[in-house]
Amino acid sequence: MPHLSPSLALSACSVCGSTNISSFENTTSMMHDGRGTYNFDQCADCELVFLNPRVPLSELGDYYTQYYLPYRGSEAWGKYAHLVEKDQRDTDEKRAEVLAIHCSADDQSVLLDLGCGKPTFLQVCQEKFKCKSHGIDFSDEGWSGSAASYGKLDLSIGDVHSISEDLKPDIISMWHYLEHDYNPKETLEKLANLVKPSSKLVIEIPNFSSESRKKYGKDWAGYHTPRHTHLFSPSNIEILLNETGWKITHLDEKGTLDPYNLYWMSEMERKNINWEKNMQSEFWGYVRGMVGFNMKRYFGMSKSHGVMTLVAEKG
Repeated sequence: MPHLSPSLALSACSVCGSTNISSFENTTSMMHDGRGTYNFDQCADCELVFLNPRVPLSELGDYYTQYYLPYRGSEAWGKYAHLVEKDQRDTDEKRAEVLAIHCSADDQSVLLDLGCGKPTFLQVCQEKFKCKSHGIDFSDEGWSGSAASYGKLDLSIGDVHSISEDLKPDIISMWHYLEHDYNPKETLEKLANLVKPSSKLVIEIPNFSSESRKKYGKDWAGYHTPRHTHLFSPSNIEILLNETGWKITHLDEKGTLDPYNLYWMSEMERKNINWEKNMQSEFWGYVRGMVGFNMKRYFGMSKSHGVMTLVAEKG
């Protein structure tokens, strides 16, 4: 859930506070039946790109409809749903491995996943580490229909201000949450005040300085207009974390989410696809594109193609 500010228009950069901002890109709404135009500004000092003005709270729910593919989940892919579910499991396993390597997750760990959605990642972590697993989201849409499947997880509706000060998580994860946040600075400061000195923070976000953004311009799916409010690059996310009491200990510009997803969604935005339709007809085109993409990526492994994952500790 983006933590919403009363102010919809920003007069200064959310990261460095500079007022040296100007329009960078105008895009239409994505994964949505409307085609309104929205402005993204860029800070001339730290190069943060951000939606300005933002969508009012009263309108935000209008962009999470049957056109929004993540809400539809694997069922949107018809007879190929089981393959999509396996792909999600593989991504969750990669994310759990990040915790195992960089956060020393074990059966004594308290894990909080902020913006947990459908809590498959938490389920994998609970299975692998036997950790105390907590998830929070602005809606129970991701688990309400299958609560029995997630019986070992502590799931609740809320936002960063709903987190109990008694929880003291050892690990906080935010998988594609921060780019939705209307007040990322306030959120990160709040988390820094909640955790132990030894706690770790894991964040995955789109990488604005990536190859996919340069290739697709205004059609880049990383804009995810108007749901994404802040688009970070490695340099300005580090500034933001340093300003809010955190220090990066690991940065991976390849990420855990297959970056081909951003390329594919960008291609679909360019084609103006009907996101409400059964995606079964798109499946084999998706697979062929993924094979070709991964062959090309093999020869350019040092490039960031769209996603970055970082681990931070208290600064």
